Amino acid sequence: MENNKLFAVLTGDIAGSSRLQGEQREKLLKELKVSFHIVEEILGNDAMVYPFEIFRGDSFQGVLQIPELSLITSIIIRAKVRSIFKTTLKDAFDARIAIGVGSISLLPDRSSGEGDGEAYRNSGPELDKLKKKSRLLIVKTPWEEVNQELNVECALLDTIISRWSVQQMEVVIEHLRGKTQEQIAENLKISQPGVRKRIQLAHVNEIELMLARFEQLIKNKLL
Repeated sequence: MENNKLFAVLTGDIAGSSRLQGEQREKLLKELKVSFHIVEEILGNDAMVYPFEIFRGDSFQGVLQIPELSLITSIIIRAKVRSIFKTTLKDAFDARIAIGVGSISLLPDRSSGEGDGEAYRNSGPELDKLKKKSRLLIVKTPWEEVNQELNVECALLDTIISRWSVQQMEVVIEHLRGKTQEQIAENLKISQPGVRKRIQLAHVNEIELMLARFEQLIKNKLL
């Protein structure tokens, strides 16, 4: 494995899933897999080293060879998970995700969970820390100044995402798929002004600024 090539390892689990049993739990895992398919559709096959895999019940992991796309991946997964059940915002289920950026020294042929290297070590342990901090998203890279900035941005993203309604999340996912407001309106059977309002309330424009900044930070370090 080339030591100078950077990857992103995303390790996550479902916050609050212990409340679910039987059919509800099966539905959660089914829709979590749907979120992985949406990610692959949006990012394209070339971005993924391994498709996302579910392990230990509701934990999951995936490896990207284009690390600057890892943040949008996390947002897609979280939006889909939060939209599964019609709950109050306070009781919504969510995905807790730790993104580790770095080199990989061992990348097995088939399983994303059996690798080793900086990206893996920047991901798995950070997920355990998230549980103690009551946070749901973190990014750890090889660069401390980048980590400090991203810590602030991830905290802001947590705040924004936690306030998304189911209706807003549906629009967010379609928007990230590259659909126009007119196409989204047709797909969701709502008016175009209704789509625009949901985009505004979901702070999609601000999120796109964060995504652009994230991509810039990573790409600058790869130059």
